[in-house]
Amino acid sequence: MTALTEGLHLARLSLNPYSQEARDDLKERGSLHRRIQALFPDQLGAEPRAAARILFRLERTEQAATVLIQSSIPINRNALPTGYTNADVEYCDLTPLLDWASTGRTIQYRIDAHPARAVRAPHEAGVARPRGKRVPLQGQDAIDWWHRQATLAGLQPHVVLDLEQPAVTANRDSGKRISYRVTRFEGTATITDPDTLQAVLRQGIGQGRAFGLGLLSIAPNRA
Repeated sequence: MTALTEGLHLARLSLNPYSQEARDDLKERGSLHRRIQALFPDQLGAEPRAAARILFRLERTEQAATVLIQSSIPINRNALPTGYTNADVEYCDLTPLLDWASTGRTIQYRIDAHPARAVRAPHEAGVARPRGKRVPLQGQDAIDWWHRQATLAGLQPHVVLDLEQPAVTANRDSGKRISYRVTRFEGTATITDPDTLQAVLRQGIGQGRAFGLGLLSIAPNRA
């Protein structure tokens, strides 16, 4: 089964604010990452997130927290702790949406991303060029970054709203603590290359995909 023909599933988890496990996962994105990985089989190889094309996004309001999990195989909801969600897990097969998403269609989109660029130190002759340090982008620089990413993803953006989100922090298994500055981009766009778009929908965009960034969600624009 090729990348463009394998299934794609979406699960929506409405977290129970009275669940201690859910509250702990909301405090630290590495904990939420491990919780989500535990919803998939153990026999996925050395890189289970990539093997099952696992991407997720946390969406919060003052009253609620919802986790969207996209993957090529459905999650095992029985692996969730008792009382972790305050409603039944909602499932959606994204195949009809992918079949609909052809050239010229207008969509609504949303993505939480870490817009950044590499800044290289001055290069000395005869010395190997060091890797550039990645610097977060804000304002118009962040919007320009998203325009480039959207174009590469097979989209022509029309409306772009950029909404700064709380930073994502996580503790890696190595003990190193990481932090990502997060911008939510949403708006409307026209599909220019559906095959490229499908590939990007499955693989995500940018850094931090293991910790809830890079999931591009689309829907038909009903306006």
